[in-house]
Amino acid sequence: MNFVKTNKEFLKLGLLSLGAFLLSTYSVKVLASTSEVEIEQNSMLLAESSRNSMRVCSQKGANWSEINYFESKNYFANICRQPSGNLMLIAGKKSNPNEVLELPVEFNEGYFAVDGNRTFIVDDGSFSMAINGLVVKKEQIIYQGQSN
Repeated sequence: MNFVKTNKEFLKLGLLSLGAFLLSTYSVKVLASTSEVEIEQNSMLLAESSRNSMRVCSQKGANWSEINYFESKNYFANICRQPSGNLMLIAGKKSNPNEVLELPVEFNEGYFAVDGNRTFIVDDGSFSMAINGLVVKKEQIIYQGQSN
C-alpha cells in the first residue's frame, strides 16, 4: 500500500512538473516571437535610416539626380546623373560611408566604372571589383532602389 501511495505522489509531482514546463515553454515562445517582431521592425527602421544617408546624389548639388541605388552586404553604390547628363558612380563601404569613390560610369547591361587597373561593375544581381580584369570581390545585391 505504501508503494502505491508513493507512486501516486510521484505521478502527481510528474504531472505538475510537466504542466509547469509546458506553461513556461509557451510563455517563452510568446515572448520570443514578440521580441523578434519588435527587433525586426526596429532593424528595418535603422536600415532605412542608414540607407537614406548613403543615397547621396541629391547632396551633390541641385541639378544632380539619382538614377539607381544598390546595396550589397558590405557596399553601397549610387548611380547619379550630373547636370551635364553624364553618369557618375559614388560608392563605398557601409562601414565607412563618408569615404567614397567617385568615378564616371557607363551603362551597358550594368554600370561600369574604371579607376586605373580597377574596374567596378554594378548590375541588378551583383556588385563586383576586378583588378587587371580578374574579379577579386563580388557580392550579391540585397537592395535596389530607383529615384528617391
